[in-house]
Amino acid sequence: MKATLTLLFAVAMIGLAPWSLAQSEPRTEMRSPPSADAVPAADVANAPRSAITDEVAANTRVASLVPAGMSTKDACIGFQNMAECSAALHAAANLNVPFGDLKSRMIGGMTLLATIHALKPKADARREAQRAEQQANADLRASG
Repeated sequence: MKATLTLLFAVAMIGLAPWSLAQSEPRTEMRSPPSADAVPAADVANAPRSAITDEVAANTRVASLVPAGMSTKDACIGFQNMAECSAALHAAANLNVPFGDLKSRMIGGMTLLATIHALKPKADARREAQRAEQQANADLRASG
């Protein structure tokens, strides 16, 4: 009886393993493709994460947006590139929302637009996302 239950449990775990692995992968389908009019200041998509955070630290305009008590490395870790991190910092400052909330949603797979809509439903999320992205691009151009 014990052997049968053990075997049933093992089969169930093997059968559920692919499903549980699929649930733990980041949801990339929620990210929107970069807009055609966005002008990246630097191609940092393939740069190591430390290079991205070093670049943010060197950019005083972006570094000034990092919340008190948080390092630039902590602020930008997990983002795809410096432009995404910078836009998130600008959006948090512009909308007066906690950067930690905004960051956790974006790293979890939500776009900046969807995150703004979730955190500030009464705001014009599309306009605010574009504004933050434009500010980030201007910061990156100024530093590059």
